[in-house]
Parts: sequence; C-alpha cells; structure tokens
Amino acid sequence: MALNAQITLSILAHETSSGDLSRTLRATPANYALSLGDGTGANQAQVVWSDSRTVSGPSETLTLSSLTDTRDGASVSVALTAVKVAYIRNAHATTALTVAGGPFGSGYTLPAGAAAVHADPSAGGLAATAVTVTGAAYDIVLIGEGTVT
Repeated sequence: MALNAQITLSILAHETSSGDLSRTLRATPANYALSLGDGTGANQAQVVWSDSRTVSGPSETLTLSSLTDTRDGASVSVALTAVKVAYIRNAHATTALTVAGGPFGSGYTLPAGAAAVHADPSAGGLAATAVTVTGAAYDIVLIGEGTVT
C-alpha cells in the first residue's frame, strides 16, 4: 500500500482599526504545506494511524511501536519507527488535555478545543516512543515510517 499525504495549515487573520474618520484593515496570512511521498527518507512516510479516543482513567499511554487499528474489517498492528507529522486535538468541551513523549517532546497542555501540529519531514523525523495523554477526549493523527501487520 503506497502512501501520499498532503498537510496544509492556513491562517488568515483580519484586524480592523477604528479611527475618527477612517479605518484601516490589516491582513496577516500564514501558510504551511508539506507533501509526503511513499518511502523512508526525507519528505517520505509509509503509514498513518488515527483515532478518536476517550481516556479511561487518569491517563493513558500509547506505545507507538504497537498501535492497534482496524483496516478493511481486520485487526492490525501499526508499528511506527519515526513520526513525520503528529496532530492532536483536545475534543473535550471543558477539560484540559496534557500530552507528553514521543513526537510531542517534554509535553504541554492543550486547553479545551485546542490543537497542536508537529511536523519534521527530515529523514529521521520525530521520536516514535511512548506518548502519555492525560485528560478526557482527543483526536490524534500520526503519519510516519513503519509497518502494518
């Protein structure tokens, strides 16, 4: 199974200042785009793992070398060896989410409704070790090098 991924982040902020007789509009655009082809080098990846999760207990640990998934109706194991893109969104309306380890480094807290994206398209990518999540509910997408068995 070949992989091609398009990662796009776009921000467009408009600020309007008000004066006595005139107004000014300031537009601030910021864009990031990354294309990943199939493989194990720079700008390449082999597998995607994603899930909408509810933390059952105070926290949970995801071992990126053995993530369970269902594909085409069959249970499989996804083993990531390098992460090229990591996305996490706090899906809870009021509870903060703390994430640490692996591609998320020493960790940080996402308030309710917040999201974070990390991308490292280099040959080595981001660490594919365990990730610990504390909170209530979240969506996660990991794209990287590895295998599905």
